[in-house]
Amino acid sequence: MTPTAPPLLRLRDVHRRFHLGTTTVEALAGVTLDIHAGEFMAVWGPSGSGKSTLMNILGLLDAPSTGEVWFEGEGSRSLGDDALTDFRGRRIGFVFQSFNLVPVLSALENVMLPLQIGGEPDARERAGQALAEVGLERFVGSRPDQLSGGQRQRVAIARALGIRPRLVLADEPTANLDSENSRMVVDLMREMNRAHGVTFVFTTHDPRLLDHVDRKILLRDGRIEQDEVGS
Repeated sequence: MTPTAPPLLRLRDVHRRFHLGTTTVEALAGVTLDIHAGEFMAVWGPSGSGKSTLMNILGLLDAPSTGEVWFEGEGSRSLGDDALTDFRGRRIGFVFQSFNLVPVLSALENVMLPLQIGGEPDARERAGQALAEVGLERFVGSRPDQLSGGQRQRVAIARALGIRPRLVLADEPTANLDSENSRMVVDLMREMNRAHGVTFVFTTHDPRLLDHVDRKILLRDGRIEQDEVGS
């Protein structure tokens, strides 16, 4: 991480409001945040604090109601839908708490899928390398229902890394895992962060995982209440 370099991601006074009938819910209430290349950070807080909404904004899956978002100096508002899809597909990897693996595909085929969608000619080779890096080279032919929860999440991490992204976002990646597998998944993400210099941001409600990160952001009621560097 080079704090003096321009941020990988920059958010300025981001608000996100949802209208439910006659009620307006403000999920994010003026978030200003810089994330630098190579960071390994956690966003934590109680349920309903706005963590998932923030992740959707960071991943360019959703747009702020007001405020600005820049990724590597490029404003998200300047990109149309097709450009945003291409931007996400090439620069951002996603890991989900429910794994989001295609059940009828093998581990290798699941990791290959986003590479094939992106037109990558060596998709099979890169997918195999990604699975080997997360310790699953012996399970390339296994379907998700033949893998444990921890193994499925490792497949999901390999899939996110296979596109060689600048940023990996993991929304509650340990929510469906026991404490041992939760720690192993966070340690694996940390290892990949160090090996590749990929920025990792993950959300959690488990304060025990915060000892593994370089930076932790406490989100409460849609606002950053604390931004702490170091464990």
